[in-house]
Amino acid sequence: MNWSQDDFNRKVMKNNILYSFRRCPYAIRARWALLNTNQIVELREVDLKNKPIELIQISKKATVPVLKTSLNKVIDESIDIMIWSIKRSNMYTLLSYNNNEKSQEIFNLIETNDKIFKYHLDRFKYSSRFNADESETHRDAGMEILLSLNNRLKECFEKGKPLFLVDEKETLADWAIWPFVRQFRIADITKFDQNNEIRFLRSWLNYFFTHKNYPIVMRKNEPWNKKNQPLIFGQ
Repeated sequence: MNWSQDDFNRKVMKNNILYSFRRCPYAIRARWALLNTNQIVELREVDLKNKPIELIQISKKATVPVLKTSLNKVIDESIDIMIWSIKRSNMYTLLSYNNNEKSQEIFNLIETNDKIFKYHLDRFKYSSRFNADESETHRDAGMEILLSLNNRLKECFEKGKPLFLVDEKETLADWAIWPFVRQFRIADITKFDQNNEIRFLRSWLNYFFTHKNYPIVMRKNEPWNKKNQPLIFGQ
């Protein structure tokens, strides 16, 4: 669609603004949720070595992702951005709101991912920043968690059900976790892709890799500059 500058300005004024970084798994899952719940935002790609003052002013953490809504509410946790987008689109099945047990299961999996798996992932993938001698120890610890996810998916396969982490259906847990599994794979792609112990997990991850929205979510964008024309994401 070809818009005039006035059209662009009117649209952007009504938009929410997402500060993001392409490769950050927290930002990936925020973008994934926004796109798959049909939310439109102005996407501002952040140069982490030169963070824009506009980001620093609205968030003390100044870490991506940060969403500033059209009502000037600031949301600076990726899970909260995801939940915000899901609620706005009335896609409550992704949260299993009608089943407290399954809902708690979703958030327990996300907590394990964010607090435990991410800890080991960083020390495996970026071992040179920590203790390189402990890289394999952290890889093994991460693999234990991945194997537990794989076993969940294996149960779905044996029932002839879709491969998703909770209740054989796509939920917030799948959306929130896959970008971190992607990061783990990147640390040693060959080893990951040849590991048959996690073959169901690999199939699950491939669902996202081959999704029509994956190229949109992972598109490379130039760092945001207020002098440039706004980049509308999700249209």
